[in-house]
Amino acid sequence: MAGPALYLGRQGSTGDSTGEHFHFTLRDKKGQTIPFSTARTDVGQYLQYRLPGSEEWVNLYKKNPAGGFTSAPYMQAPTGGSAYGMRESHPIHGDRRMHYGEDYPLPKGAQLRFLGQGSVSTHAGRGGAGNVSVLRLPSGYELETYHLSELPSAATTRPSDAAETVGAPTDSRTDDILKAFMYGTQLQNKKEEVAAPSLQDTLKGQIVGGLLSQALNPMGFLDSYRGNNPFLSGQTAATSDYLSGLFG
Repeated sequence: MAGPALYLGRQGSTGDSTGEHFHFTLRDKKGQTIPFSTARTDVGQYLQYRLPGSEEWVNLYKKNPAGGFTSAPYMQAPTGGSAYGMRESHPIHGDRRMHYGEDYPLPKGAQLRFLGQGSVSTHAGRGGAGNVSVLRLPSGYELETYHLSELPSAATTRPSDAAETVGAPTDSRTDDILKAFMYGTQLQNKKEEVAAPSLQDTLKGQIVGGLLSQALNPMGFLDSYRGNNPFLSGQTAATSDYLSGLFG
């Protein structure tokens, strides 16, 4: 998955947060939420975090040559209330409630980025989620990151009901639109070629038409040819004047 890094934001415990952590809600190609840890091949291995005061970006999951992945520090599979699934007792509200994401205890100030193509939108103050960035991938996956204190500066921060998309979208819909446009252009060109015959075809038609005219009406053809020839026209006029003088 090639492409420039997309900045997703900085952890800041905004919204209804139970402590310092990144919350990831992941939707698959069908739009259904799935555990983030199950998409290491398609999403997880292209995400990196950087701790406060550090210049090093660390992969959340590193693919092993022999197969499988190695989890970076802070990225062990979440358990208990941090895991994906039904919470018997919500840590803030106390009721039984579904947790549609996974929480990872990276410290406040940690930054997150994605290595690949996609688009990012931002949502400021989205209820208990706090400030949220949404990463959309050409493959159809969509990753929401909650509780951010810093959102991508390249985006215009808007309320949750009107997010601003930044960067050039590269999803399959854009490619499909481009392909349809190119196909329509090629089809139109072919129609124009049929409607407007080439010069060679035009001359060929005129020659064939002339030959048919000679065969069907030879005298008319000669009259037409004589009328279009200045020399023959002059000879015809002189002969006519001479005969008129003799018999006039």
